[in-house]
Parts: sequence; structure tokens; C-alpha cells
Amino acid sequence: MLKRSRLLLLLALLAALALVVAACAEDEAAEEPDEDTDDEVIDDEDEADDDDDEAATGDVDAITVGALFPQSGDLAFGAADALEGVEVAVEMFNERGEHGVEVELVTADAPDPSGGTAGVRQLITQDGVDAVIGTYASAIASAAVPAAERLDTLYVETTAFAEAITDGPQNVLRTTISSGDLGAYASDFILTGLADELDVAEDDMRVAVVYTDDEFGTSIADAALDRFADSGAELVVEESYPAATTSDLSSVLLQIQQTEPHAVVHVAQVPDGVLFWRQAQQLDVNMPAVVGAGGGYGQVEFAEPLGENADGIFNIVPPTSGSINVDSLSDEAQGLLADMQEKLDEKGYEQGNYTDWAFMGTWVFLNEVVPNAASADVDGFIDAAQGVAVDPLDSITGFGFEFAGPDADNAGQNILANPVVQQWQGGELVVTYPEELAVSEFVNVPLPDWDERDEEIQELEDEEEDE
Repeated sequence: MLKRSRLLLLLALLAALALVVAACAEDEAAEEPDEDTDDEVIDDEDEADDDDDEAATGDVDAITVGALFPQSGDLAFGAADALEGVEVAVEMFNERGEHGVEVELVTADAPDPSGGTAGVRQLITQDGVDAVIGTYASAIASAAVPAAERLDTLYVETTAFAEAITDGPQNVLRTTISSGDLGAYASDFILTGLADELDVAEDDMRVAVVYTDDEFGTSIADAALDRFADSGAELVVEESYPAATTSDLSSVLLQIQQTEPHAVVHVAQVPDGVLFWRQAQQLDVNMPAVVGAGGGYGQVEFAEPLGENADGIFNIVPPTSGSINVDSLSDEAQGLLADMQEKLDEKGYEQGNYTDWAFMGTWVFLNEVVPNAASADVDGFIDAAQGVAVDPLDSITGFGFEFAGPDADNAGQNILANPVVQQWQGGELVVTYPEELAVSEFVNVPLPDWDERDEEIQELEDEEEDE
């Protein structure tokens, strides 16, 4: 019995020892994994990290974009060029297929601010767009941008200048200039380059500011007036008027005739711009220099009724391919411009200033923002926009693209959109100031008096039909 007990005890001890040895072997295996297995684990982790990186830098393969522009009413003049620029940019982007993103374009009419708000709701809630591109008119954009923000949707403004567009909203990317810079630059030009050409000292300059009473006009005029107030120039006329309903500007012109300013800043759309000049001719109101600030003054539809009378009129705007030396652009930009022009010709579209601005703004959004967005929503697009850095020479317009960050006072503003002074010469707008960017010298400074001109300014076709 005793021998059997001792045998059982010995067997139990051996079993326990075996368990201890096995446990130690498992610990060593855990501490020293097989090299092949370890490499596989590391490779799997790297692949996972790569997938995360790809998602962070671009995870959008299709978007729907809404184009919101006036397609009816008085503002449809230049808006047609802008809408065509957006359309061509989307079509070329899809044809090239360089980023693996397919873009669908839908449109909505926005003839006025209330139409802009309604158009935004239609595009977002009914058409399901991921972003809205617009708008041509500042008054419409100022209503449309907040409407899009309330629906948590990105708004890309390619052609409207009003300061308020990037003063507060957090859902906007404006690819063109702001009106504050536009108005200030108009004043600076009058007090420097133009004053020198007229041989008048800054302190002796008499100036007039005439503008539409909408957001577009007042925001530009306010900046111009502030700059004049800080100078020694004398403001002899300041008048505003409602562009949509004005059919007579004779009272403003008679004030100009009485006070004889050296220069007039006029902020207008096409119909009231042509009306201003037609009545100036009829009333024999001579003005040494008139400086427009975007809007109607930058459109062919404004210059055509004036004919040769447009020669010498200035316009302050961001540059376009039609007003700069395109040979100075990069090969890539020159190729893009040629492709755009070919596509415009195919579709029977005319190329204007607003075509260039809308095309290039849309092109930058589609090629620089969308492919780098982690998601097709306002946060994804805004985050991706912070990495945009387009050199001016890589743009068909001659100005670059870089957006102010979300914490800036002008969040979403393209801070590389700088203005130039253009002048109508022979039916075209050419850059005449500053000198380093000029492609032509000034003509008709001062403007000839009406008794030295032969051509009569024509009425717009819409005006003739109304009558």
C-alpha cells in the first residue's frame, strides 16, 4: 500500500513539472514571434494606414453640382457667359477623367435675390446637389449663400464681388475678388495713375461716385468713398439709384455737369450703364475720365451700343485671358485656355470676362478641392480648400488661388485674386495699369468732348422692345 502511494505521488509531481515546462515554452513563443508572421502583421498595419491616408486625401467619386445664375430678367446679360463657363468646365473635367470623379451639373434660374433663395432650396432639397456654384450678381449671392449655409451646403462664388459674401458665412469659397478691394483700387488708381495722366495733383482732384443701391453697388462705393475720405481729393457728387427700375439718370448727369469732376466712379449693370452714357451724350455732359468697377462695364453688351464712344472708358476688375499677355502663362495654362476656347467654339458660345472667371473658379474647385475632399459635404470641401495653392501663371485669368482659412475675417476668400485697370480700346478690354502688367498704353485721356465725336450711342435691344 505504501509503495503504491509513493508511486502515485511521483507521477503527480512529474505531471506538474510537465505543465510548468509547457507554460514556459508558450511564453517564449509569445515573446519571440516567428519573423514571417511578424512581417505579415506589419504589412497589414501599413496597408491599413495607407487606406486611412487615401480616405483622408480624397474619398469622393461622384458629385452633383448646382449652377445658380440669372437666366431671365435684366441680369441675364453677363450671367449667360458665366453659366456657359461653368458648363464648359464641368464638361472638360468629365472628359479628361483625371481624378476618377464624375460630376453631374444641374441648373436653376435666379433672376433676383428671392429667386436666388428659392433656387438654392430647389437645388439642394429637390435636386440633391452637393455644392452650388454661382452667381454673377452680388445681391443674389448675398441672399443665396446664407440660404445654402442653412442647408449645410457649400457655395462656390465665381463672379460676384460683394464684401458680405465672405463676411460671416462659413460655407463659401469665393474664387474671384471682393468688392472692398475693387472699390479701394478704383480710388487708388484715380488718385495716382489717372491723376498723373491728367496732370492734376491728388489734393486738387474732384471726384464723383455714382452707384446702384444694391449690395454690389454699395459695397464697392463704400470702399471707394472711404479711400477718397482719407485723401485730399474733393468729393463733388455721391448718388445712388435702383438699377432694376431706373429709366432716367439725367438728374445725376446734370450734377456732374455742374460740378465738373475730373473722374467719375460708376458702378452699374449693363442696362443702366448704357443708359448713363446715352443720356450723357444727349445732354452734352462731358467727363474727362470714367472708371467702372466690374458689373456692366466689363461686358461686351455694354460696349457694343457705345461703339467707338467706349474707347477710353476704364474698368477695374480681376484680369482675364483676353486682357493679359497669355504668352507669359505656363504651358499648362495656355493648353487649358486653348481647350476651353475650342469647347466654347464647338458649343457656339462667346468668350467674355465672366466666362473666364466662372470657368477658372469651377475648374479649381473640381480639380483642386473635390479630389482632395474626404467627404462630399461642406466640411470636406472646406478642409480640402485649405491645401489649394495655384500659381497665377498656372491660371488662364492671370491671378492665383489660395483661400483664407475658417478663422479669418474673410473666410473662404481667394486672397490671390488681385485687380487690374482695364480700358476699352477698339471694342476690347486691355490692361493699361499697373505698368508692369499693362499690355497697352492709355488712350483718350482725357475723354474727347461730345462735339468731337460722330457716332451716336444706340439703345439696348431690350429697351427698344419695351418701347
